[in-house]
Amino acid sequence: METIGIIAAISQETQALLRHIKQWKRVPLGPLRAYRFRLLERDCLLLESGMGFKRAAHAARALLAVANPRFLVSFGVAGAVEDDLQIGDVVLARTTCILDQGLPGQFHRLASFSATARQAAAQTLELRGARLYSGTAITTPGSQIVLRQAQTIEHPVLEMETAGIVQVLEEKGTPFLSIRAISDCPREPIPFDLNGTTDEDGNLRLGKMLLMVMRQPKIIFQSRRLLRNVRRAADNAAIALLAMLHQPVVLASEDHTHP
Repeated sequence: METIGIIAAISQETQALLRHIKQWKRVPLGPLRAYRFRLLERDCLLLESGMGFKRAAHAARALLAVANPRFLVSFGVAGAVEDDLQIGDVVLARTTCILDQGLPGQFHRLASFSATARQAAAQTLELRGARLYSGTAITTPGSQIVLRQAQTIEHPVLEMETAGIVQVLEEKGTPFLSIRAISDCPREPIPFDLNGTTDEDGNLRLGKMLLMVMRQPKIIFQSRRLLRNVRRAADNAAIALLAMLHQPVVLASEDHTHP
């Protein structure tokens, strides 16, 4: 039986996926939260990494230490750079890069979902009023500023984990896919500065956050809206991923009817 590795960063993403799984079980994997379930004849191992490049890389290494996955998927929420994406839309990343001082670094090509898998996800999302796109996952330590030069990229989305996983999987040659649903965008941005409220490892600085809220009380109301958007986005990412994983052919390289 082949194994599929799945990595999510935060509990909202993990729980969104597990809500749609009939039977799953918690499995021990050091300090990481890990869950196992089956889809069709595939064994799926889901890890919750925590936010950030380093944690995502650590989770990928931990997964590879206990399993030899046919492929690995990173899924969750992300921020849209441009106005062409709406809250809840889902982006399948063709490439990824690291954001450095507002500009993208070296691009890394990712594996692709098959045409039948993409069609299944698009049809499922359409029922929820959302759309499916191809794009680029731009990994950032927290910066939400992308210079105008970077906005020629196809549907860029900002997240904090994909490039960290790529760094690990490239050494082994494991196919890697990334799927992100939009939780914030220029019209509905994150109401606080991620750089100012998290440290280099992605940990929340509570003191900085409380001080920011005291200075700008409206952040409380804006944060409630963000939480609603995160829930919607995480759920869309989960159902799109499951729609694709339920297809007999998931990877484009195996879809011989669509070269």
